[in-house]
Formats: sequence, C-alpha cells, structure tokens
Amino acid sequence: MNSFITSIGTAVPEYQYSLESFIAWAESTHQLPVSKRKLQFLAKDAGIDTKHTVVDDFSYNGEGSLYQWNSEGYTDPLTTKRLENFLPLATKLGVKAAEDCLKSRGIETSDITHVIAVSCTGIQAPGLEIALHKALALSNQVERMAVNFLGCYAAFHAFKMADYICRANPSSKVLIVSVELCSLHFRNDDTNDNLLSTILFSDGAAAAIVEGKKPHKRTSFQWRTFHSALIREGESDMGWHIGNGGFEMTLSSRVSQHIGNHIRTVYQELLDKCAINATDVKGYAIHPGGKNILRAFADAIGCGEHDLHPSFDVMRRYGNMSSATIMFVLKDILHGDYPDGHYYSAAFGPGLTVESGMFVRS
Repeated sequence: MNSFITSIGTAVPEYQYSLESFIAWAESTHQLPVSKRKLQFLAKDAGIDTKHTVVDDFSYNGEGSLYQWNSEGYTDPLTTKRLENFLPLATKLGVKAAEDCLKSRGIETSDITHVIAVSCTGIQAPGLEIALHKALALSNQVERMAVNFLGCYAAFHAFKMADYICRANPSSKVLIVSVELCSLHFRNDDTNDNLLSTILFSDGAAAAIVEGKKPHKRTSFQWRTFHSALIREGESDMGWHIGNGGFEMTLSSRVSQHIGNHIRTVYQELLDKCAINATDVKGYAIHPGGKNILRAFADAIGCGEHDLHPSFDVMRRYGNMSSATIMFVLKDILHGDYPDGHYYSAAFGPGLTVESGMFVRS
C-alpha cells in the first residue's frame, strides 16, 4: 500500500514586491545598459506578478540589511554573510508552513513520527531539520532527515523517503517542510543566467503530511508510483554552485527546449508503469520553473495551457520558489475544486533531472 498526502500548508514572507518594482531595484545595481534592457525584456513575458522575500531590501535605491551601497556603489555580500541569515529566517518561515499544514489536517505535533527538511538555498550542520524539530517542540522520538542542495525537484526525494517510511510502518505520520530563501542569493552579475534567475526566483515554504493510512472522509493524494529520468544533453544548462560571493545559478534558456524534446517519453514511461492511458489523467501538477518550461510541457504532451492552470497561477502569484513551488501547486489541487482521479506531477533540476510521479486524488 503506497502512502497518502493528507495535508499541505504553505507560507510566504511578509515582504512583497511587484515584479516591476523588484526589477527597478535590480537595475540600480547593474551598471551596463544592456543588462537593464535584458531585465526589462525578460520581465515582460515572465508570467510573474509578485515576488516575496525574507529581507526587506529590494526598494529602489534603498539601504537594506543584507544588500547595501557604500561610497563606491553596490557590493555583493559574501557567502558567509548571506548564510548567517538563512537558518533563523528559514526556521521561522518553515514553522509557519508546518503550522498551516497541521491545522488543516487537525492533528498535533505530538502525532508526528518523522520530519524531513528540504532546502537548497542554505546548508549547515546542525541544520534546518534540527532547528524545525526544536521550534515545533517535536518529541525526541521523532526521526529527523534532510534533503539538501538538490534544486527544484528536491520535494520529490522527500516524498519518496516519506513513502518508503509509511510503507514500512503504516502508522507513521511524516512531516515534510521545504523552505527556499532565494532572495539571499541575489548577485550583481550581468550574465544571462543570473539575469534570468533574478527575474524568476523568490522565497516561500511549504509543508506536507504523508501517512500510511487514508483518513476517513478526507480528500488526499495517494501516490501510485515515482519515476526519475536524466536528460543528459542538458547537464550543463542548469546548475547551482557555492561561490565566494553567493550561490551561483546556471540556468540556460535551452532548458525548456530539452524538456520539450524529452518530456513526452518520460511521461509515457510513467503511464506505462501505472498501466493507464493519457485519457485517464485528470490534470497536471508541473513545477513552474518558468513560463517557457510550462509551455514546452503542454506542447510536448498535447494539452492546453488551461490544463496547467494551477502551475501558471502559482508562478503568477509567487514566482519560482525552487523546491517548495511544486507543493504550492499540489496544495491548490488537493484543497481546490478539482475532480478525483489520476494526476501527473513533475519537477526539474540540475542534471538535467526530471523527477515525476502519478497520484490519485480521492
């Protein structure tokens, strides 16, 4: 018997910016006119209305707690300075998402048997899993695990871990908490990859409860199976590296092309695993890594953009929150007015990795 996702909670930071105002701030740090033109061009068709951040630094020509100007102009903070902010801010936001998830499910922290923390925007030991354990006052018997530095598909690894746990012990209640603080890694870098990352990424947290048994009369997702694939021709087109001046993103526009070329095969392989046809699928929960990625997916499998409404809507309201984003999409389907049945979900990340799964809403 596979596991059930019985509740999903989300949280975003209090600081909210329109994409236009965020870009105005970013333009003030970039000295090259061509970079400013590229930012405007990328923002025009980004499909993002608002971005949320944990630091209130992104006002035009403003002085911030992390990003500041001096007599010589703007200077990027060192990696150590960025990471000093991560754990306290990530813990606070992760707790909000966890409390939202627990309240929706109607259970207490004392019911939780395992906690899995997910993040790629901060890493240290003791880490986020221990900070969340302490902040949520979880029992000392609760087992702690972490999924670190995998990128936007990392939530799928957490779901797999939770599924393995619940199949081994159906009485388990696993709390997954994904927190991504992308705003801590803004860089004054004029490369195309960095400019695209500046447009797309923002901050958010999501939590899910995975159980071995379906609660009575409660809508849930039951995982049918998972599937992992590598698009090796795109290996150099997406990456996430720790540098002296922050975490450095490689994000080529070719990613959407690779997904468009390969996702139909990946999708069909998962359909075959489940012994179902495409006509049996009621909808899709696709990680909104960018508008072109969603369009490439829709074109490749022959669905319309309206079939990806949950993904487009999450991107519009929040931007790309890395690993937490797919859980925002899943929450909209789980708790929204959607029909029961099979749903296909996928997320993408360095590798070029495609992690996907089929679940049944009931």
